[in-house]
Amino acid sequence: MGTTATRRPTVVALGGNAFAGPDGALSVPRERELAADVAERLEPVFKASGGVVVTHGNGPQVGQQLLRVEVAAERAYRLPLDSCVAATQGELGDVLATALRQSLLERGDTRLVAAVLSHVVVDRHASAFQAPSRPVGPFLDEARAKALRREGVMVGVDPAGRGLRRLVPSPEPLEILEADVIRALLKLGAVVVACGGGGIPVARDGVHLLSVEAVVDKDLTAALLADALDAALFVVITDVPSAFTDFGSPRRAAVTEVTASRLRDLLAEGHFAPGTMAPKVEACVRFVTAPGRRAVICDSASVEEALKGEAGTQVVFD
Repeated sequence: MGTTATRRPTVVALGGNAFAGPDGALSVPRERELAADVAERLEPVFKASGGVVVTHGNGPQVGQQLLRVEVAAERAYRLPLDSCVAATQGELGDVLATALRQSLLERGDTRLVAAVLSHVVVDRHASAFQAPSRPVGPFLDEARAKALRREGVMVGVDPAGRGLRRLVPSPEPLEILEADVIRALLKLGAVVVACGGGGIPVARDGVHLLSVEAVVDKDLTAALLADALDAALFVVITDVPSAFTDFGSPRRAAVTEVTASRLRDLLAEGHFAPGTMAPKVEACVRFVTAPGRRAVICDSASVEEALKGEAGTQVVFD
């Protein structure tokens, strides 16, 4: 069994496409292969002292779950969106925890690894429920889009302009119900996988918790968790080596070391694309609110250098 962790933890947020191939193809064997690669690339994180929590996206998998629901509509009971989030959180929690455990054992590290089914509290009266804007699921042809609209489902063009998709609410994460459980596991020295896909959304109604059909942004939930755990380091791993200003233009420039306030200014100026880099930048800004906290945006190939402050976007307190 691993030793008890005594130092402030590191929270690592994996992107939603970490478990899908470059062509977007999905399968459980492919997920396991990619998870093994991710686990190997995270080795520098585990070498550092302190506990480790790994969060992850699940966008492609939720899309496939919604597709299954539609295909099996006449033969199987319907899964609401929050149940799709829960199901894929369990699927990827298994895949990732298994890969991390194996990778650690291969290096003689016997730390416990635990995947925690995680719920996040949202405000059911939030404006996001009046104007659903988060695209989920497969692209739709006109006939299917019209059928969904007749059923009261919001449909619109995705932010990249690639086609029609189902739109769902994406409210702010307010509280992670399992934060104390995660904290207890860290004290045992465990590596924890938690808050997959932004968490399973629920709303409070007095002493009761209500299921909510929504998708919570995974990066904002990861930042909320890092804050709740008073992590020292928040690492956002994506498919580009850093954040860039004027991304996609000849003026593109990497953002290297930057203060949280300056990064917020760049965000307000519109340098980061909504739905891709913008929430990652927002998450880092939200986390770096006190001395002794640092956030990093990098790709998986440069994790070791980024932890040393030699790569990626390094976000520091003003």
